[in-house]
Amino acid sequence: MAETALVTFGSTSIQYTLMHGENIILSGTKGVYDRSENSVPDRNTMYGIGSVSKLFVTAAGMLLADKGILDIDRPIIYYLPDFKMADRRYVKIASKHLMNHSSGIYGTHFRNSLLFEDSDTYAHDSLLNNLESCSLKYDPGSFSEYCNDGFSLLEILVERLSGMRYNEFLKKFFFTPLDMKSTKTPLDNFDRTLLARACLSVYDGTLPYETTNIIGTGGLYSTTEDLCKFGKALSGGEILSKVTAGAMGENEYQKGIWPEDEENESIYAYGLGWDNVHLPPFNKYGIKALFKDGNTIQYHSSLVCIPEYDMTAAVISAGNRAIYHTSFASTLSLEVLKELKIIKKIIPEKAFSIPIKTEIPDEITSFSGFYAENGKIININIKNGEFILPTLLPEHVPEQKYIYSGKGIFNSLDGKVSVHFVKVNRDLAFMQANIAISFNEIGNIIWKCFKFQRLAENKIDNESAAVRIAWENRKNAKYLILDEKFSSQRYLSLKSPTTIDLQVNLQIGYAFGGCRIINENFAKNELYFRDATDLRFFKKNGIEYLHAKGNAFIRYDCIPSFDITKKDIIILDDGYVRYFRIQTLDEGVTIHVNHPKGSALAVYDGNFEMKNLTTISKNKNCLIVKGDLIAFIGSPGDKFEIT
Repeated sequence: MAETALVTFGSTSIQYTLMHGENIILSGTKGVYDRSENSVPDRNTMYGIGSVSKLFVTAAGMLLADKGILDIDRPIIYYLPDFKMADRRYVKIASKHLMNHSSGIYGTHFRNSLLFEDSDTYAHDSLLNNLESCSLKYDPGSFSEYCNDGFSLLEILVERLSGMRYNEFLKKFFFTPLDMKSTKTPLDNFDRTLLARACLSVYDGTLPYETTNIIGTGGLYSTTEDLCKFGKALSGGEILSKVTAGAMGENEYQKGIWPEDEENESIYAYGLGWDNVHLPPFNKYGIKALFKDGNTIQYHSSLVCIPEYDMTAAVISAGNRAIYHTSFASTLSLEVLKELKIIKKIIPEKAFSIPIKTEIPDEITSFSGFYAENGKIININIKNGEFILPTLLPEHVPEQKYIYSGKGIFNSLDGKVSVHFVKVNRDLAFMQANIAISFNEIGNIIWKCFKFQRLAENKIDNESAAVRIAWENRKNAKYLILDEKFSSQRYLSLKSPTTIDLQVNLQIGYAFGGCRIINENFAKNELYFRDATDLRFFKKNGIEYLHAKGNAFIRYDCIPSFDITKKDIIILDDGYVRYFRIQTLDEGVTIHVNHPKGSALAVYDGNFEMKNLTTISKNKNCLIVKGDLIAFIGSPGDKFEIT
């Protein structure tokens, strides 16, 4: 199974463990620790665990609750009086809302958090200040939508209430008592050569070590054996009381608006910290299983816990995506449950039949209209009982036709994807997608989610000519990120989500998916979805800039042409990246760029794919051709010498 995962998903390496009681039933690795050395990983090789880190900060908060220091139902302004937001509803946010993704906070302040070998604490230190200017997507507690910032805020809360730095708190109360010797944070001193190296398709080589500096959200390193120890402890009795640990596994997602899932077969159903508190297919056997997965740019992880049978399974990999890890861990667990005679047989996976087109009632046709997700606006035009949707999940659910098959449901022609419309109230409606994804012998998953939200018309009056002209001029404009450090992993690509491709629809008055156009330079988010953003534009020296998602961006067609005769480039006082387009070279030219420590040179081709990034390549020579884009990244005053 591990070999299949390596081949199918292009992992550099994969590590897995299954623990029953105190015994490790299965533990192993596949792949290479470092392709350049062709070395083999072992049980002590560490990986980033991404959002599985959220379980740790949730457990930290619940430990404080056990000690009577934190009331998770009490508004956090009682504990953090300097926490403020631009939306008055923020005063209702309790730590429980941070743990179950129902706070309403927009999503993620990623700036300078995903770095190469750089433990900068900027993202942690600036979060409270950044949230001051932010609104909320919905009333706290009314809806659950994945939110990274909530767990970063919870990390700050744990530090305030404990009087300890978060990494020291984890070491004292979790890592040391549970003998988790291979679990660390970017702030800890440890041998970084123990970290598995990753390779990605965007770079032909081994990447530097990754540091994810939003520790409560996704910054821990660990091994699968350590994760299994932690999962066992979450069953209660070792660190947390059984009552508190049990509360983490309650059906928190049911307390607000949630995608319809009568069969409880979706991969996501939030508890406190957990992504699912009745993980399928275990619920088909009457077994309660808990699950959390995580992704960073380089690493991917999954943890499955079955408290009733004292069983935990963990899978971590470098260099691919984690969407299949849950199936891997679940399949391992089912096989062991069968060997232990806890279950008699493994139930075959769900079969899908070709849908039969049915006459469509008028009330279903009335759901035609404009819908959005972040960055995308679509027009769903239901005609003759069918419509076409764009790609719902890259590599798994392509653009295709959906036909009406009765009971309000439209199916893809293979029956593996269904969509239907959910009207919450007069002003809020979603298109729900139910997606089945198969991974051959690894297993499959079903994901039920609100994929698109219906947009209410935002009519731009004829008198608002200046507004119309401003946004008309932004149609299909591209904005490039400006204020990430030289060590940022986000420079590996200048494609979404690192950049913003601005779709504008003046017919209904929205941009970038669900941002309602307010005036010439501001559009306010109306979507309930994760990592939403407002759009704020401004001009300086005739160049248009954008503030969104906690970062600054520059409009691509405002970027000047590169003068090949220039001998140096200096980073200006604002510290922004200096981009130049290569527009005048008929033939390629090799340039050599000397730059100071703490800066970097990046070159991209006409498709915004990286050709060179000196942070990882160390190569200061680069062939540039017409159509390329060159970026000088550093701090104010840094000088790049060009020959």
